[in-house]
Amino acid sequence: KVFNNNVPVSPTRVASSDNTNKYAAALVAMQALSQTISPLINSKADAKGDAKTNAKSSAEGAIGDLANAKNSAEIKEGLEKLGTELSGCETDITKAGETIESETKLKSEAETALQKAETGIEAEKQNIQKQTGTITKLQSSIQTDKMTLSGLKAQLSTSGEMGKMALEQQISQLEAKINQQENQLKEAEQSKKASEDKIKNELEPEKEKQSKAIDSCKQNIETAEAKKKEAATKKEKLEASKGKYEKKLTDAQNKETKQLASLHTELANYAKQFQSESDAGKKNKISEKYVAKAKEYNELCKNTSVSGYTEVALDLNS
Repeated sequence: KVFNNNVPVSPTRVASSDNTNKYAAALVAMQALSQTISPLINSKADAKGDAKTNAKSSAEGAIGDLANAKNSAEIKEGLEKLGTELSGCETDITKAGETIESETKLKSEAETALQKAETGIEAEKQNIQKQTGTITKLQSSIQTDKMTLSGLKAQLSTSGEMGKMALEQQISQLEAKINQQENQLKEAEQSKKASEDKIKNELEPEKEKQSKAIDSCKQNIETAEAKKKEAATKKEKLEASKGKYEKKLTDAQNKETKQLASLHTELANYAKQFQSESDAGKKNKISEKYVAKAKEYNELCKNTSVSGYTEVALDLNS
């Protein structure tokens, strides 16, 4: 069976019967043919038969499909797949660009944070160095003053009343000085410890964190740049193929349009001959020629992207 506008039709041969009935049948067939193969038809049948290619979704697959295309329908299908691939490339380029932009911003922020952490570490190290010097100086001074204080106290037992009063005043002043130095020593030790703790628990972890963030950003930028370059190269290749096969599509459509128009004319002529012929034998021969051309026409209809043509029935009597 064949299909005329998706309606199954069984082709038959012409048998000897009443001439009037034959003439009527031929007239009906001519009218049906005129409707089905008119070049004024605005839409082509959607059904194109089974898929002729099993194309890959990759760019190479799309280009390969176009290279193997045998008609305008296959070229058009290949160009649609190629268009999808091109759209994918543009999306990949855009996404890669966005990634590069965002990762570059994050990298800059991490570099600023790293610099801040490193500056903080340097400042705390300077404070540690300063407080270490202060601690050493105070410890030495306290030790000396305590020795002096011990000597003064030893003199109290051998001093007269006036000398004792003077010694007690010196001892009081020296004890106050030692107390003050010990407080300063405690503060210096606390300041040094605070700097050491800040470096260990805050600034060094922050430095390590931001260093890792910078390395991660660099890797992400490098990966995105590679993807962008790959997509751009792929896009360039696809665009070159698109231009090439768009021209081939136009050429194929022009060729198929001429073939369809020529076959349309032949089929119309056979229909007229069939209508005007009264001899059953001759009508059968005309019908055979019509069927051969109709099959060729229908096959072309199924494999073209040219609009305005649909398959026709194989039986002039239908």
